[in-house]
Amino acid sequence: MIHLICNDDSYLVYTRSTNDAVAKLGKKYPFHINPAPISYASVWKDPLHLDFGPDDETTNELVPDIAARYGRLFLTEKAHSLLSDYLAHDGEFLPVTYVGGTGYIFNPLTIAEDHNAVDNAVTVFNDFGELESLGFLEDKPPKGMMVFRSKACGYLDVFCTDQIKKAIEDAGLVGVTFQPDLAYLGGPASVAH
Repeated sequence: MIHLICNDDSYLVYTRSTNDAVAKLGKKYPFHINPAPISYASVWKDPLHLDFGPDDETTNELVPDIAARYGRLFLTEKAHSLLSDYLAHDGEFLPVTYVGGTGYIFNPLTIAEDHNAVDNAVTVFNDFGELESLGFLEDKPPKGMMVFRSKACGYLDVFCTDQIKKAIEDAGLVGVTFQPDLAYLGGPASVAH
């Protein structure tokens, strides 16, 4: 089964500074505003700094182990050490710092459309071109693929397989939930992890 990785809104959320991104990556690499699946490893020389703070729904004043934002995943050092072997062939790990620690932004570079994995029979756009429902053909992605993005949703979401979902759950990592119902992307997520 394919799941949408969603933030558990009860944890702190991160922001990144435009000035920091431009100073470290240059204007040619607008990582902070461009969710496209572009590799940044060759220009990402110094860690970007993330600021964590509360959101409207924050109840845990804790940095999550994992967070999904703008088509990428934040991973603490702990999450990285437990998940890097699963994720390594699906993207790149870009170092970041934050008050109290270091971690990584995982930039997924595997795209569903590159593997003809979008199910056009259930993927629906409304009259305004906005995605209403999304489906994947689970037999199309390459064996071993754990996470990916889709052009259909503007690369803004990260999707995963049952195997990585189970690895996150078994490790007790917190900060994300999993939405299995891609037919209704605005619906409730499964139990938080």
